[in-house]
Amino acid sequence: MTSLRALLVGIDDYPAPVPPLVGCANDVRAMAETLDARVPADALGLLTLIDGEATRDAVTTAIRSHLTGGGPESTALFYFSGHGSQQHAPPELWAREPDRRNETLVLVDSRSPGGWDLADKELSGLLATVAGSVDHLLVILDCCHSGDGTRDANGSVRLRLAPEDPRPRPWSTFVPEATMAPEIPLPGSANRTRSVWSSSAAGHVLLAACRSAETAKELTIGGRGRGAFSAALERALRDHGGQPTYRDIHRFVTAGVLARVEDQHPQLETGEATDLDRAFLGGVLPARPEQLTLSRLPDGWSVDAGAVHGVPEPIGEDTTELAVYALAGETDGAPLAEARVVQVLPSRSIVAVTPDLDPGFVYRAVVKTIPLTPLGVAIVGEHDGTRALNEAAAAADSTLIRVTDDRATADLLVRARADGFEITRPGVTRPLVPVVAGSHREDRTIAALERVARWLRLSSLSNPATALPPGTMQVQISSPSGAVEADGRLEISYDGDQAPTFTVTLTNTTSRPLWCALLDLTEAYGIFTDALASGSVSLDGGAAVQVALTAQLSDALWHAGTVMVTDHLKIITSTLEFDPRSLEQPELDVDVAEPATIVRGGGEPRSTLDRLLVSVASPGNRSAGPASAVADWRTDDLYVVTRRPALG
Repeated sequence: MTSLRALLVGIDDYPAPVPPLVGCANDVRAMAETLDARVPADALGLLTLIDGEATRDAVTTAIRSHLTGGGPESTALFYFSGHGSQQHAPPELWAREPDRRNETLVLVDSRSPGGWDLADKELSGLLATVAGSVDHLLVILDCCHSGDGTRDANGSVRLRLAPEDPRPRPWSTFVPEATMAPEIPLPGSANRTRSVWSSSAAGHVLLAACRSAETAKELTIGGRGRGAFSAALERALRDHGGQPTYRDIHRFVTAGVLARVEDQHPQLETGEATDLDRAFLGGVLPARPEQLTLSRLPDGWSVDAGAVHGVPEPIGEDTTELAVYALAGETDGAPLAEARVVQVLPSRSIVAVTPDLDPGFVYRAVVKTIPLTPLGVAIVGEHDGTRALNEAAAAADSTLIRVTDDRATADLLVRARADGFEITRPGVTRPLVPVVAGSHREDRTIAALERVARWLRLSSLSNPATALPPGTMQVQISSPSGAVEADGRLEISYDGDQAPTFTVTLTNTTSRPLWCALLDLTEAYGIFTDALASGSVSLDGGAAVQVALTAQLSDALWHAGTVMVTDHLKIITSTLEFDPRSLEQPELDVDVAEPATIVRGGGEPRSTLDRLLVSVASPGNRSAGPASAVADWRTDDLYVVTRRPALG
């Protein structure tokens, strides 16, 4: 197997005047845990440099020695999470830099006397040497490279962009490997040039957090500071148990970032066009088994999935539950036992099994339910308004929202103003909905929060331990009005007043029957399940269904100045029949005095998918009746961007 040499650099604790960050060390630790869990120990050479360890000398030395130490058949990974910036370019580079500035990575001692940022020309030269010494090189950068400011307008999102270094820098301070070579066009493009961080070397791939004119954002995810890009990458590697290509990873990561923040589009650049379809990290990540196993270890019963696979920590008494079957048995009948997660470790989880089983055997485990975490809501602002809203929140659905005093970890922020309540979300600069004003504003604000929470929960829905691999349900999208972008988004436009159309084709690539549904999550927090007449459809192995759809940007929004909307299409695939129509909710209108009631069916939920389709079950009211077949399911995501030319 190919070996991997990885250098992971993360800096939060910058000395003044560089603003500190809060998520970079967490990003590095999460990536290290992912690599530890996925790459065999004898194939992994891992070096992390965090905060004070990440000096200019330490980073450049590690690039030269550590990344090349695996030999010509190895893969090298350089990962940086921290501030990007700019600096004045020396005269020797003015011919290449019309603005006479270099893009830079800010290291922990970069702004100390005698210290310098790591300039793009330096990193390119260093990495060109690495690329010539290994079989494959991946560079991952979670930082900004242009723009100004260090904090988003709503105060809940930090930007990974340090102030420009005003000092003139002589060429003699650059590393010997620094290059003055001109920019090289990308493969297949006569005009577009590479990122300043990229290389034309075959086998060299760059995955960057954002476009050059955008900002890389960090926010609170799961109670911890994280880079939006790094968190999406971690989830993509967690959810994709096979060997995804770079094209796959780019699509997954883009969807994950756009689901959380605005105006940040991850970028993928390769030395050769064929590298787009190369396995991520050159195939060094072995495919995970397609089924979970349960076995007895010295510390108790254990399943082979943990935090890096997305298994969440228990929330009070609510925890991940599994059905246990014979290793080679089917899962369409009553299980031998049930298991509940009691402790989540990085690569496995300790479980309690009822009834106890013979420890001499290994068993198959299927996830039944995972905890559904309520969204944290922080209420700030005018005193009387915050008091009244806190009182109204006491009657809220506690499975959907919880009020928190910790603004830093909140998923949603409500600001009480004299004229009503304003709801915002980290990563989204504009209010989620118009200010909730008028009579009964407190109750209508809570109803709006619950509606937004349902939408966000469904938007992020995934099954971390599914045995259904990516591609189980092949999803293809096409339109005469636009093209599918490299990151998987379909961008389409109106032709005058004519709304654009598009077609989604769903194909069951397996030999077994599967059920699937296509849901539309709109920007106005609507959830629509009518793309398929009965909500979901059964497809035999190899069968396909085509769904013709029309994109809409309403006249009301258009006349108000909106010229672009994004629809999130959620595809749910299940081994058992399900009806998603109970998820339906109209678009949010905060001026409606009585919000529409969401009616859900009854019955005991058998899986996390069932828990979303019926009223959410709590441990105290679950049936003690006989166990039945458990659905395995997965989700896939598409984004459709609809543009309508502005009014003349």
